[in-house]
Amino acid sequence: MNGVGMGILAGAFMACVILFIGMCLFIAGWAIVDPTYMAICRNKITSHIDEDEVYFEGRHFIGVANEFIFYPMAWQLIEFTDDEGVGGVDYLCKVDGPLDASTMDGLTTSVELSLYFTIPPQQLINFYTSFGVNYQESIANECKRVLKDTLTKFKYEEIFKGRLNISAAMTENLKRSLVRRRCVLEKLLLRGIYFQDSIEASIENSVIADQRSTANKYNNEIVRIKEEIEGMKKDYAYKINVIIAEAQKNATLCIEEAKAYANSVYANSTALAWAGYQQVTELDTESLLRVQWARTLGSTTEKDSISLGYDTIGAKFVQKVSNA
Repeated sequence: MNGVGMGILAGAFMACVILFIGMCLFIAGWAIVDPTYMAICRNKITSHIDEDEVYFEGRHFIGVANEFIFYPMAWQLIEFTDDEGVGGVDYLCKVDGPLDASTMDGLTTSVELSLYFTIPPQQLINFYTSFGVNYQESIANECKRVLKDTLTKFKYEEIFKGRLNISAAMTENLKRSLVRRRCVLEKLLLRGIYFQDSIEASIENSVIADQRSTANKYNNEIVRIKEEIEGMKKDYAYKINVIIAEAQKNATLCIEEAKAYANSVYANSTALAWAGYQQVTELDTESLLRVQWARTLGSTTEKDSISLGYDTIGAKFVQKVSNA
Protein backbone atom coordinates (compact mmCIF):
# COMPACT_ATOMS: atom_id res chain seq x y z
CA MET A 1 0.00 0.00 0.00
CA ASN A 2 1.42 3.37 -1.09
CA GLY A 3 1.66 6.52 1.01
CA VAL A 4 -1.61 7.97 -0.27
CA GLY A 5 -3.52 4.91 0.81
CA MET A 6 -1.89 4.96 4.21
CA GLY A 7 -2.83 8.62 4.62
CA ILE A 8 -6.47 7.96 3.77
CA LEU A 9 -6.57 5.04 6.16
CA ALA A 10 -5.02 7.12 8.93
CA GLY A 11 -7.50 9.96 8.27
CA ALA A 12 -10.42 7.57 8.42
CA PHE A 13 -9.14 6.14 11.67
CA MET A 14 -8.76 9.57 13.22
CA ALA A 15 -12.26 10.51 12.08
CA CYS A 16 -13.64 7.40 13.76
CA VAL A 17 -11.73 8.17 16.93
CA ILE A 18 -13.01 11.75 16.96
CA LEU A 19 -16.55 10.56 16.27
CA PHE A 20 -16.29 8.01 19.05
CA ILE A 21 -14.95 10.58 21.47
CA GLY A 22 -17.72 12.99 20.44
CA MET A 23 -20.35 10.31 21.01
CA CYS A 24 -18.88 9.57 24.42
CA LEU A 25 -18.85 13.24 25.35
CA PHE A 26 -22.40 13.67 24.11
CA ILE A 27 -23.56 10.70 26.17
CA ALA A 28 -21.61 11.91 29.21
CA GLY A 29 -23.28 15.32 28.91
CA TRP A 30 -26.65 13.89 29.96
CA ALA A 31 -27.63 13.71 33.62
CA ILE A 32 -30.68 12.28 35.42
CA VAL A 33 -32.72 13.78 38.26
CA ASP A 34 -34.50 11.06 40.23
CA PRO A 35 -38.11 11.38 41.41
CA THR A 36 -38.69 13.44 44.60
CA TYR A 37 -35.42 15.30 43.96
CA MET A 38 -34.57 18.62 42.36
CA ALA A 39 -31.19 19.92 41.23
CA ILE A 40 -29.16 22.93 40.18
CA CYS A 41 -26.44 22.85 37.56
CA ARG A 42 -22.82 23.71 38.55
CA ASN A 43 -19.73 24.01 36.38
CA LYS A 44 -17.08 21.56 37.53
CA ILE A 45 -14.23 23.85 36.54
CA THR A 46 -15.37 27.31 37.60
CA SER A 47 -17.96 26.24 40.26
CA HIS A 48 -20.34 28.69 38.65
CA ILE A 49 -24.01 27.72 38.97
CA ASP A 50 -26.85 28.20 36.53
CA GLU A 51 -29.12 30.69 38.34
CA ASP A 52 -31.79 30.61 35.65
CA GLU A 53 -33.18 27.11 36.09
CA VAL A 54 -33.99 24.47 38.69
CA TYR A 55 -34.10 20.95 37.28
CA PHE A 56 -36.71 18.36 38.23
CA GLU A 57 -37.33 14.67 37.56
CA GLY A 58 -36.09 13.46 34.20
CA ARG A 59 -33.04 13.32 31.86
CA HIS A 60 -31.34 16.62 31.04
CA PHE A 61 -28.41 17.57 28.77
CA ILE A 62 -26.06 19.80 30.77
CA GLY A 63 -22.73 19.19 29.06
CA VAL A 64 -19.61 17.35 30.15
CA ALA A 65 -18.19 20.23 32.15
CA ASN A 66 -21.32 20.53 34.35
CA GLU A 67 -22.79 18.49 37.15
CA PHE A 68 -26.01 18.38 39.17
CA ILE A 69 -26.26 19.24 42.87
CA PHE A 70 -29.25 17.40 44.28
CA TYR A 71 -31.69 18.43 47.03
CA PRO A 72 -34.74 16.49 48.28
CA MET A 73 -38.16 17.83 47.38
CA ALA A 74 -39.80 15.71 50.08
CA TRP A 75 -40.08 16.57 53.77
CA GLN A 76 -36.73 16.41 55.55
CA LEU A 77 -36.59 15.26 59.14
CA ILE A 78 -34.61 16.65 62.07
CA GLU A 79 -34.82 14.65 65.29
CA PHE A 80 -33.89 15.68 68.81
CA THR A 81 -34.23 12.39 70.64
CA ASP A 82 -32.50 9.46 72.29
CA ASP A 83 -34.51 7.06 70.13
CA GLU A 84 -32.16 5.02 67.96
CA GLY A 85 -34.91 3.82 65.63
CA VAL A 86 -34.99 6.90 63.40
CA GLY A 87 -31.86 6.08 61.43
CA GLY A 88 -33.80 4.28 58.68
CA VAL A 89 -36.12 7.19 57.93
CA ASP A 90 -35.95 8.54 54.37
CA TYR A 91 -34.70 12.09 53.90
CA LEU A 92 -33.21 12.20 57.40
CA CYS A 93 -31.49 15.55 57.68
CA LYS A 94 -30.08 15.40 61.20
CA VAL A 95 -30.36 13.39 64.41
CA ASP A 96 -29.27 14.94 67.64
CA GLY A 97 -29.85 14.31 71.32
CA PRO A 98 -32.75 15.78 73.33
CA LEU A 99 -32.74 19.53 73.85
CA ASP A 100 -31.60 20.60 77.30
CA ALA A 101 -32.87 24.08 78.11
CA SER A 102 -33.62 26.30 81.09
CA THR A 103 -37.09 27.53 81.95
CA MET A 104 -37.94 31.10 82.93
CA ASP A 105 -37.61 30.19 86.60
CA GLY A 106 -34.17 28.63 86.12
CA LEU A 107 -35.08 24.94 86.10
CA THR A 108 -33.59 22.52 83.60
CA THR A 109 -35.83 20.60 81.24
CA SER A 110 -35.19 18.06 78.49
CA VAL A 111 -37.33 18.03 75.36
CA GLU A 112 -37.68 15.41 72.62
CA LEU A 113 -39.24 16.47 69.33
CA SER A 114 -39.32 15.90 65.59
CA LEU A 115 -39.65 18.54 62.92
CA TYR A 116 -40.09 18.38 59.17
CA PHE A 117 -39.09 21.08 56.70
CA THR A 118 -38.90 21.52 52.96
CA ILE A 119 -36.85 23.67 50.59
CA PRO A 120 -39.14 25.47 48.12
CA PRO A 121 -37.89 25.08 44.53
CA GLN A 122 -38.14 28.83 43.95
CA GLN A 123 -35.73 29.35 46.87
CA LEU A 124 -33.26 26.64 45.92
CA ILE A 125 -30.68 28.95 44.24
CA ASN A 126 -30.65 31.29 47.26
CA PHE A 127 -30.56 28.34 49.61
CA TYR A 128 -27.49 26.93 47.86
CA THR A 129 -25.81 30.34 47.93
CA SER A 130 -26.41 30.63 51.70
CA PHE A 131 -25.73 27.09 52.88
CA GLY A 132 -24.11 25.16 50.06
CA VAL A 133 -24.44 21.40 49.94
CA ASN A 134 -23.74 20.55 53.58
CA TYR A 135 -26.60 22.53 55.05
CA GLN A 136 -27.82 19.93 57.56
CA GLU A 137 -25.68 21.01 60.50
CA SER A 138 -26.46 24.71 60.02
CA ILE A 139 -30.23 24.21 59.80
CA ALA A 140 -30.26 21.84 62.79
CA ASN A 141 -28.27 24.30 64.93
CA GLU A 142 -30.64 27.12 64.03
CA CYS A 143 -33.63 24.98 65.00
CA LYS A 144 -31.94 24.08 68.28
CA ARG A 145 -31.28 27.74 69.07
CA VAL A 146 -34.87 28.82 68.38
CA LEU A 147 -36.40 25.95 70.33
CA LYS A 148 -34.22 26.54 73.38
CA ASP A 149 -34.97 30.25 73.28
CA THR A 150 -38.70 29.47 73.18
CA LEU A 151 -38.50 27.29 76.28
CA THR A 152 -36.87 30.09 78.27
CA LYS A 153 -40.06 32.15 77.86
CA PHE A 154 -42.12 29.74 80.00
CA LYS A 155 -42.15 28.67 83.63
CA TYR A 156 -41.86 24.99 84.41
CA GLU A 157 -45.51 24.68 85.49
CA GLU A 158 -46.62 26.28 82.23
CA ILE A 159 -44.48 23.84 80.29
CA PHE A 160 -45.80 20.84 82.22
CA LYS A 161 -49.48 21.82 82.14
CA GLY A 162 -49.65 23.52 78.75
CA ARG A 163 -47.85 21.36 76.22
CA LEU A 164 -50.14 22.47 73.42
CA ASN A 165 -49.20 26.08 74.12
CA ILE A 166 -45.51 25.17 74.13
CA SER A 167 -45.83 23.28 70.85
CA ALA A 168 -47.72 26.20 69.25
CA ALA A 169 -45.08 28.71 70.40
CA MET A 170 -42.23 26.51 69.11
CA THR A 171 -43.97 26.08 65.76
CA GLU A 172 -44.60 29.80 65.32
CA ASN A 173 -41.06 30.86 66.23
CA LEU A 174 -39.43 28.16 64.13
CA LYS A 175 -41.56 29.01 61.09
CA ARG A 176 -40.36 32.61 61.17
CA SER A 177 -36.73 31.58 61.58
CA LEU A 178 -36.74 29.01 58.75
CA VAL A 179 -38.47 31.39 56.34
CA ARG A 180 -35.49 33.71 56.70
CA ARG A 181 -33.30 30.76 55.74
CA ARG A 182 -35.34 29.90 52.63
CA CYS A 183 -37.01 26.88 54.26
CA VAL A 184 -40.58 26.03 55.19
CA LEU A 185 -41.48 24.29 58.46
CA GLU A 186 -44.11 21.69 57.57
CA LYS A 187 -44.73 20.03 60.95
CA LEU A 188 -43.42 19.96 64.50
CA LEU A 189 -44.14 17.07 66.87
CA LEU A 190 -43.44 17.61 70.56
CA ARG A 191 -42.78 14.06 71.70
CA GLY A 192 -41.84 14.55 75.32
CA ILE A 193 -40.92 17.04 78.05
CA TYR A 194 -38.90 15.81 81.02
CA PHE A 195 -37.80 17.34 84.33
CA GLN A 196 -35.75 16.06 87.22
CA ASP A 197 -37.53 13.46 89.34
CA SER A 198 -37.92 15.80 92.31
CA ILE A 199 -39.38 18.53 90.10
CA GLU A 200 -41.75 16.10 88.39
CA ALA A 201 -42.96 14.89 91.80
CA SER A 202 -43.57 18.50 92.81
CA ILE A 203 -45.47 19.15 89.59
CA GLU A 204 -47.55 16.00 90.01
CA ASN A 205 -48.46 17.03 93.56
CA SER A 206 -49.41 20.47 92.29
CA VAL A 207 -51.54 18.95 89.54
CA ILE A 208 -53.22 16.59 92.00
CA ALA A 209 -53.95 19.52 94.32
CA ASP A 210 -55.42 21.47 91.41
CA GLN A 211 -57.55 18.50 90.44
CA ARG A 212 -58.83 18.13 94.01
CA SER A 213 -59.58 21.83 94.16
CA THR A 214 -61.42 21.60 90.86
CA ALA A 215 -63.33 18.52 92.04
CA ASN A 216 -64.35 20.30 95.26
CA LYS A 217 -65.44 23.30 93.23
CA TYR A 218 -67.56 21.08 91.01
CA ASN A 219 -69.04 19.27 94.03
CA ASN A 220 -69.93 22.57 95.67
CA GLU A 221 -71.51 23.70 92.44
CA ILE A 222 -73.52 20.47 92.27
CA VAL A 223 -74.76 20.99 95.84
CA ARG A 224 -75.70 24.58 95.03
CA ILE A 225 -77.60 23.53 91.92
CA LYS A 226 -79.44 20.81 93.86
CA GLU A 227 -80.45 23.35 96.50
CA GLU A 228 -81.67 25.71 93.80
CA ILE A 229 -83.69 22.89 92.25
CA GLU A 230 -85.25 22.01 95.61
CA GLY A 231 -86.07 25.68 96.19
CA MET A 232 -87.62 25.89 92.76
CA LYS A 233 -89.66 22.76 93.46
CA LYS A 234 -91.01 24.28 96.71
CA ASP A 235 -91.72 27.57 95.00
CA TYR A 236 -93.55 25.83 92.17
CA ALA A 237 -95.51 23.69 94.65
CA TYR A 238 -96.57 26.84 96.53
CA LYS A 239 -97.57 28.54 93.29
CA ILE A 240 -99.51 25.46 92.21
CA ASN A 241 -101.36 25.37 95.56
CA VAL A 242 -102.17 29.07 95.20
CA ILE A 243 -103.50 28.45 91.70
CA ILE A 244 -105.56 25.48 92.90
CA ALA A 245 -107.00 27.49 95.83
CA GLU A 246 -107.85 30.38 93.53
CA ALA A 247 -109.49 27.98 91.09
CA GLN A 248 -111.49 26.35 93.87
CA LYS A 249 -112.60 29.77 95.14
CA ASN A 250 -113.63 30.82 91.66
CA ALA A 251 -115.45 27.52 91.16
CA THR A 252 -117.31 27.91 94.47
CA LEU A 253 -118.23 31.47 93.55
CA CYS A 254 -119.50 30.34 90.17
CA ILE A 255 -121.57 27.56 91.81
CA GLU A 256 -123.09 29.95 94.32
CA GLU A 257 -123.83 32.48 91.62
CA ALA A 258 -125.46 29.73 89.56
CA LYS A 259 -127.54 28.62 92.56
CA ALA A 260 -128.58 32.21 93.27
CA TYR A 261 -129.56 32.70 89.66
CA ALA A 262 -131.48 29.41 89.64
CA ASN A 263 -133.28 30.36 92.85
CA SER A 264 -134.06 33.76 91.33
CA VAL A 265 -135.47 32.13 88.20
CA TYR A 266 -137.44 29.66 90.31
CA ALA A 267 -138.84 32.41 92.52
CA ASN A 268 -139.83 34.49 89.51
CA SER A 269 -141.44 31.47 87.86
CA THR A 270 -143.31 30.61 91.06
CA ALA A 271 -144.50 34.18 91.46
CA LEU A 272 -145.75 34.26 87.87
CA ALA A 273 -147.48 30.90 88.36
CA TRP A 274 -149.33 32.08 91.50
CA ALA A 275 -150.22 35.33 89.78
CA GLY A 276 -151.75 33.30 86.93
CA TYR A 277 -153.49 31.08 89.44
CA GLN A 278 -154.90 34.10 91.26
CA GLN A 279 -156.12 35.60 87.99
CA VAL A 280 -157.84 32.38 86.93
CA THR A 281 -159.45 31.72 90.31
CA GLU A 282 -160.28 35.40 90.96
CA LEU A 283 -159.06 35.05 94.51
CA ASP A 284 -158.30 38.01 96.68
CA THR A 285 -154.92 38.25 98.32
CA GLU A 286 -156.07 36.77 101.64
CA SER A 287 -157.64 33.78 99.95
CA LEU A 288 -154.52 33.23 97.83
CA LEU A 289 -152.39 33.17 100.95
CA ARG A 290 -154.68 30.56 102.45
CA VAL A 291 -154.23 28.39 99.37
CA GLN A 292 -150.44 28.79 99.49
CA TRP A 293 -150.45 27.96 103.22
CA ALA A 294 -152.51 24.88 102.64
CA ARG A 295 -150.23 23.76 99.86
CA THR A 296 -147.21 24.34 102.07
CA LEU A 297 -148.67 22.30 104.93
CA GLY A 298 -149.77 19.62 102.51
CA SER A 299 -153.10 19.17 104.34
CA THR A 300 -155.97 17.51 102.46
CA THR A 301 -158.42 16.67 105.30
CA GLU A 302 -161.80 18.34 105.54
CA LYS A 303 -161.11 19.47 109.08
CA ASP A 304 -157.96 21.26 108.06
CA SER A 305 -159.73 22.81 105.13
CA ILE A 306 -162.42 24.27 107.44
CA SER A 307 -159.86 25.55 109.95
CA LEU A 308 -157.81 27.20 107.21
CA GLY A 309 -160.83 28.61 105.42
CA TYR A 310 -159.77 26.65 102.39
CA ASP A 311 -163.27 25.16 102.05
CA THR A 312 -164.73 28.60 101.38
CA ILE A 313 -162.15 29.21 98.66
CA GLY A 314 -162.87 25.85 97.13
CA ALA A 315 -166.57 26.51 97.21
CA LYS A 316 -166.03 29.80 95.39
CA PHE A 317 -163.95 28.03 92.79
CA VAL A 318 -166.56 25.33 92.30
CA GLN A 319 -169.32 27.96 92.05
CA LYS A 320 -167.30 29.83 89.39
CA VAL A 321 -166.82 26.65 87.40
CA SER A 322 -170.56 25.89 87.67
CA ASN A 323 -171.50 29.37 86.47
CA ALA A 324 -169.19 29.04 83.56
